[in-house]
Amino acid sequence: MKIYSRLVLAAGTAVAAMAVSSCNGGGNFSGTLSGIESDSLIVTAYRYSERTPAFQDTIALKNDKFSANIEDTSALIMFIAPMPKTGAESVQAAPMMKEMLVLVPGDKIKVSGSIEKPEFKSHMIYNDLSAFTGRTAIMDRIDGIYAKAATLQQNDTEGMEALNEEHEAILAEKDSIYADYIAKNPDKMASGYLALHMESGQKGLDACNALGEKVKSGALGEMISITAKNYERQATIEKNKENIQPGKPAPDFSLKDLKGNTRTLASFKGKYVLLDFWGKWCYWCMKGMPDMKEYYAKYSKKIEFVGINCRDSEETWRETVEKEGLKWTNLYNGDGTEIVDAYAIEGYPTKILIDAEGKIVEVFVGESEELYNKLDELF
Repeated sequence: MKIYSRLVLAAGTAVAAMAVSSCNGGGNFSGTLSGIESDSLIVTAYRYSERTPAFQDTIALKNDKFSANIEDTSALIMFIAPMPKTGAESVQAAPMMKEMLVLVPGDKIKVSGSIEKPEFKSHMIYNDLSAFTGRTAIMDRIDGIYAKAATLQQNDTEGMEALNEEHEAILAEKDSIYADYIAKNPDKMASGYLALHMESGQKGLDACNALGEKVKSGALGEMISITAKNYERQATIEKNKENIQPGKPAPDFSLKDLKGNTRTLASFKGKYVLLDFWGKWCYWCMKGMPDMKEYYAKYSKKIEFVGINCRDSEETWRETVEKEGLKWTNLYNGDGTEIVDAYAIEGYPTKILIDAEGKIVEVFVGESEELYNKLDELF
């Protein structure tokens, strides 16, 4: 995963008092945090399978100390952020967390240190994690990569790519370190936590399977179950990615067009095809539509443009196609995963150029001039 896609975790900007909290001790989420200019924190907590906060409150700070009582009937993902000094400032999770903070029923998390680099203690998870020196060392190395990235010039693509390669190598090493800990400590809740933070789908699935039954059925059970299913799909995509390479035959598919007719990749054989995996929700997808329209007008007699809409409702898809004037073939995938997995789609937009024989020419992830330069080169 690229560095710039991991730099910030948003905590949400709405602040609603949903629980009674105090700056006096005794809460299950408390501690001392330095480096905060405002007099309060925003604490937000989510259940793993829900998008609406289970808890969101402003927590008073007094002499850098805070305490909150959070209803913990199930495991919660926690975000902490200083209250902005002005309404114009955005609310962002602090610190730049590389791994999510989890509160489980019956546990008490104690926070210390600075808001830039807090430390966490708790008898169920974080004491064991703090004692795991392998994790501490690898997280320090990841912090070092972020620090290097922050010093790069915005247009230093070569430097960023080099850092991304180093970052990927460290993340792969992290998987091995975590997997070794889990294998040696299958019944620790800390192992369940670590299993939620693997990078490779297959290694993540293996890690979840290596956990003891007590951990799998415990407070982290729902998180582990959902994550294992995600890892399974990720592993499928990782495997399929080996086949989505230049010269390989493109997988066939069967999707409905605007008129409800079934279209397949095979039906376009004999002509170059450009598959565009996109969604109205995707900023860069929509930002790139003017260029797509320009090149469709330029080469529509030589190549078939095929938009494959993902994650939008059918109504949104139809409205967007009409409003934006997308004249090429438009197919609806919605929340379907079969074609997305088959083509190993990991980001949007992804555009895949296929030749007249049905073989992949090149894959383009994100918006760039490379695709259009390739079309100019071919036609």
